[in-house]
Amino acid sequence: MTLLATDRYLRIGRAIRVRLRHVGRERQPLLVVDDMLDDADAMIEAARAARFYVPPHTNYPGLNANLPEAYYRTVLATLRGALEAAFGLPASAGLNFFGYFGLAATGADEAAPVQKIPHHDGPEPGRLAMVHYLGRGAFGGTGFFRHKATGFESVDGDRQGSYVACAQAELEAGSARTAYAGAGMEHYDLIDQADWAFNRLVVYRGHVLHSALLGAGPGATDPAAGRLTANGFIEAAPPR
Repeated sequence: MTLLATDRYLRIGRAIRVRLRHVGRERQPLLVVDDMLDDADAMIEAARAARFYVPPHTNYPGLNANLPEAYYRTVLATLRGALEAAFGLPASAGLNFFGYFGLAATGADEAAPVQKIPHHDGPEPGRLAMVHYLGRGAFGGTGFFRHKATGFESVDGDRQGSYVACAQAELEAGSARTAYAGAGMEHYDLIDQADWAFNRLVVYRGHVLHSALLGAGPGATDPAAGRLTANGFIEAAPPR
C-alpha cells in the first residue's frame, strides 16, 4: 500500500485492539490502541519523503514534519467512539486535529533543562494528546509523572500558577539534569508508562504531566531508523 496525497483514508488494522487504562491516583484515562494501521510502514515511507525541520516555537527535542491529511482523517474516524467513551467528548461536537511527525533526535547533553523534565501541553482537560509509535526499534514510550512538591499528576487552570512557579524555582535552583525524564528524578515520580510497540497509538489528556522516555544519546534522523512518531492534539469543536 502506498500513501498518496489524494488518499482520503488509510486502512485501519485488521487486528486493531483498543484498551482503556487509568493512570495514577487521579485515575487519568489512557487509551491504548494496538495495530492501529493495516500498513504502518506506509507512514514510515511518507515520513522519509517529508521535509523535516527544527520546530521554532516548542520544546520538542528533535525534528518535525507535516502529517498526511489522510492519516489524521483515518485516526479521527476510527477512534471517534472510543474517544467519546474514554474522555467524555460530546457526540455532537466536531473534532479539531493538529499534528506532526516527530523524530526525537536531540541528545540529552544538547537538550535544555526544561526539555528534561515532565511537561503538560496546557491547562485544558479537554485537549487530548496523541502519540503513534512508528519506529521499528527498542525505543522508550511515554511516561506519566507526579510532581513531588505539589502532588499534582495533572495541571489544570486552578493548578497552573502554583505548579509553574514551583517547577520553575526547582529548575533554577537545581543542577542541570544529565538525562531525560524517567525513573529516579529528584522532583518527579514516574507513576506509569505506555511502553513502545510498533504501530501502537496512545491518547491521554494533554494536561497530565508526561514525557517521552528517551535515551541519552542523539537519535537517528532517518525516519526508517529513528524514534519516529505521529504526534497530535485533538479538541472538541462546536457543531457546525
